[in-house]
Amino acid sequence: MQMVTNRSKGVLVLLLLLAGFPLLSALPNQLAAVRVAGLSLLWWYGGVAAPVAAWLTAVIWVPGPGSGPGRQ
Repeated sequence: MQMVTNRSKGVLVLLLLLAGFPLLSALPNQLAAVRVAGLSLLWWYGGVAAPVAAWLTAVIWVPGPGSGPGRQ
């Protein structure tokens, strides 16, 4: 059951990362348009931060189908 719980939490994290893009763009006063190193915060989130966080979540947190105790 631990693997199912971890996988469910990982899927929830991935969905929250997807929901972050429209939420960030809906901030008042065009806050997502603030530029960092010549690119907007929305670009940094959608192009770098969210994909890296999603990759880390998928690779590290969510176990594969063959991994687990007693499996080789």
